[in-house]
Amino acid sequence: MSMNGGRRPERPWFRSPWMVLLTVLLGTSMPLADTTSMNVGRFFIARALDSNPDETRWLTAGYSLFVALGIPLSHRLRSFFSERTLYALATSVFMAGSVVSMMSHFMPSMMVGRALQGLAGGVLLPLSVALVTESFSESSRSRGLALFSLGNALAVSLGPTIGGYLVDYAGWRWTMGVHLPIGFATLALVYLVLEDHTPQDPRRFDLPGWLLYAGSAFFFMYAVMEGERFGWHSQFIFLVFMIFLCLFFLYFIWAARFSDPIFPLDLLRYPGFVVLTVVNFLRSVSVFGRLYLLPLYLEIFYHFQAHQAGYLIMTGALVELMIPVLGGLVPVNLHRPWLAISMGTFLLGLSSVAYLNLPGNAYSVQETVLPNLVFGVGMAMVQVSLSPLVQITLPASFIRVGNVFQLAIMFLGGMVGTILGRHLLDNLGPVFLTQLPFSFHQKPGPSISSFLKHLSQEYAYNIDFWIMGIISLLACAISVSWFLYDILPRRFSKLSDGPEKISVG
Repeated sequence: MSMNGGRRPERPWFRSPWMVLLTVLLGTSMPLADTTSMNVGRFFIARALDSNPDETRWLTAGYSLFVALGIPLSHRLRSFFSERTLYALATSVFMAGSVVSMMSHFMPSMMVGRALQGLAGGVLLPLSVALVTESFSESSRSRGLALFSLGNALAVSLGPTIGGYLVDYAGWRWTMGVHLPIGFATLALVYLVLEDHTPQDPRRFDLPGWLLYAGSAFFFMYAVMEGERFGWHSQFIFLVFMIFLCLFFLYFIWAARFSDPIFPLDLLRYPGFVVLTVVNFLRSVSVFGRLYLLPLYLEIFYHFQAHQAGYLIMTGALVELMIPVLGGLVPVNLHRPWLAISMGTFLLGLSSVAYLNLPGNAYSVQETVLPNLVFGVGMAMVQVSLSPLVQITLPASFIRVGNVFQLAIMFLGGMVGTILGRHLLDNLGPVFLTQLPFSFHQKPGPSISSFLKHLSQEYAYNIDFWIMGIISLLACAISVSWFLYDILPRRFSKLSDGPEKISVG
């Protein structure tokens, strides 16, 4: 008989769930920090690569697109690779993309690197969640996932500041090179810490479905991204848009016939999940558009350095980090996800609408920082509500794919938000100039011309912020309407039928 009474020997400390958590936090810190760090360095990258502002949209919008394309690959590739192998492979691909981007001297090669980073980051994000879920016991799983969310929020909050310092003091290329030591540390921990688990809910790899999904998303992005450059009525853009429509409808036909598609059409049978998808998409458009605009505004009008813009963005992200901690003090029976996401999207909209009158000639702490703090509170309320809403709007068999779908929707919305933000900047300025009296344009002198350009830019940014806020307020209106139309009546109906307790979402 063994001395330990027949108990299973404890795992060594480096195989503990907490070490797994540390490993995946390092892995996800790279794609998450890259999402925000690029916002403060776009101006310098565009100048170094001799590209125009329209082309730099590909740095952020293109990255969001490829993250959205990589997300559904994560679970499907677990049928071909062990968890350790897949995590190491995704980390290596992300590092390779960082090297390509770091060594780029032209925008096309830069975008190849960003595409590799995005695809690998899309695999790492949901795979990390699965590893945390499967490594922790049921009693400590919620704590592990909460710490994982907090660590991700910290990575997002530090991304602009660290990226800004690297741009200002080491050069923009090191915003990519900094991923290499983090990547090597992650690879070492992967082979030391991670263990392979039996995949839960194994799925076949739907290659045709993924190609149709990826192709339709890419051609849609290309059409709306390049429509202004080629002309919205050009035959080329019309052809690209028709290719998008064909691939999009082919995916629906394929998903209806294939037994296990990337995103099953059965998700659309649940009205609450469809409403959640619309709300998540609209708030992502608003959030990513705002994150695209704010660093540019700070650098152009207030002459902020990159790291100074990063500091201001970090204030909102740090508030986002604190809210889930305070939320843990709220009793579970008081958690109402539909109300939380409604309030969160309202605060997100309010924080952007507040920039409608943001002055372009003098920096104001109150008018700039306070809305950013409100933005952080709204982001936290939305983030802590998404997963519970997936659970209450879908049956158990669809929860995993539902979470993956919402994550993909978030980055697809981010892609649209970035494109929309730049498009509005390009077109709102001329609208302002056409509203001025004709006599004003006839005044001679370069100072008048410079003054008019400054005013038109300020007008474009202010209205752009306002539109992003309205989009988020629209998401709030939809979620409140659904709560009043469906959730609240069902609550009262159940209460009238008996004393059973149900969640009102």
